[in-house]
Amino acid sequence: MTINTTKYEFSHGRKPRGYGQWMFEVLGSDGAGAYTTSTYTVLDWYRLAVHEAARRLKRECGAVKSVIEVTVLP
Repeated sequence: MTINTTKYEFSHGRKPRGYGQWMFEVLGSDGAGAYTTSTYTVLDWYRLAVHEAARRLKRECGAVKSVIEVTVLP
């Protein structure tokens, strides 16, 4: 799983960190070539929020076997 912070850094001028309301776009795959993208909002510490967003995609979309990328949105 890669974490893309480019959009956040461009908007805020720094890397994401700390506690707050985080918004993520999560891309997952079923392993057979199908991809799923969902957006989640999580209130928590940054690192914990990233993993929670990935867990939510796997839980809500049963076909998703692996999370490919988590993008931090501004």
